[in-house]
Amino acid sequence: MPESRNTAWRILKIVLFLVILFGIGRALLPDLRTMDWSQVRTYRPEVGRLILSLLILLGVYLAHAFLWRRIVTDLGLGRPSARATIRIVFLSSLGRYIPGKFWQLAGIAALAGRAGLSPGGAAAASLLGQFAFLASGLLFLAIQIPDFGRGAPLRFAGILLVFAAGLLWLLTETPTGRKGREWVRARFGSRLGERVAAAFDLAERIRGRDAILWGVGYGLTWVALGFAFSLFVTAFVPEATEVSRRLAGTVAASYLAGYLVLVAPAGLGVREGTMTGLLATVPGIPIEAAVVIAILSRIWFTIAEIGPLALIPLVPDRSGGSAPPAGSQPADTVEDGARGGADE
Repeated sequence: MPESRNTAWRILKIVLFLVILFGIGRALLPDLRTMDWSQVRTYRPEVGRLILSLLILLGVYLAHAFLWRRIVTDLGLGRPSARATIRIVFLSSLGRYIPGKFWQLAGIAALAGRAGLSPGGAAAASLLGQFAFLASGLLFLAIQIPDFGRGAPLRFAGILLVFAAGLLWLLTETPTGRKGREWVRARFGSRLGERVAAAFDLAERIRGRDAILWGVGYGLTWVALGFAFSLFVTAFVPEATEVSRRLAGTVAASYLAGYLVLVAPAGLGVREGTMTGLLATVPGIPIEAAVVIAILSRIWFTIAEIGPLALIPLVPDRSGGSAPPAGSQPADTVEDGARGGADE
């Protein structure tokens, strides 16, 4: 019975993926019909600008890795070395090329366990990072392209921020915060058992100051990503230098679209389709250039996603210690409940 459900779910994901690709293709079809394919070869990039954009993008992904380490450290789960951080984050990120977010979380849990960290805690830290990344990205998109989705990104980001503020209040050591936690445990503890209590044990370690710093950190990576993409685009179409704000919003919209469509492995097709459609609306970028840039951006992103793995042998394996700092709660007390999305 479980096998039949799993098979049905895989089929459904494939169908949804194909439906999404069909919808994107249908939306782009009018522009694709009018484009002059013979002009595609004319878009050859300026090498210097292209290399600089790739270096900045590599910095963005490395920053994400060390933001994850900062979250792990702030939660008192340990402090992996720089080499272990790069290995865990970038090897597990290859799981994005399998439909669903489960594989990336499962990879982080498994690799973190080998590095002496709590597998569940490491996966929970990744989820917290993804939440901060998503919220800051939606805010960035709303600022860069205010008319995108008629303000939906800004509203969604506001909802996420209100939720985050409510969660932080719930975890504070105030009388109302403690009463709120007791109510949640009483309401849901009987259904989910020890997992809820264990998850709260981990969540209660979150400090408001730390959460704000995580959000600011991820927000700055969005700024860097927007700048890198503007360089990437103008390497092909120098005339687009006057619309860098629109280009930054384009990469945010396309990246978030691919990120949120779970059935598309690594946002394949969804990201490129969204990017092509938005680039085609930017003054000075013809549809031929938009198609070329969107397709080559996949290679650009992929190089940055796997490139840091080549740095592992060059990074000193110095660590502040994988074990939790003295005085903190042992990581194994929260492991089962923090497993969350990695196990389900």
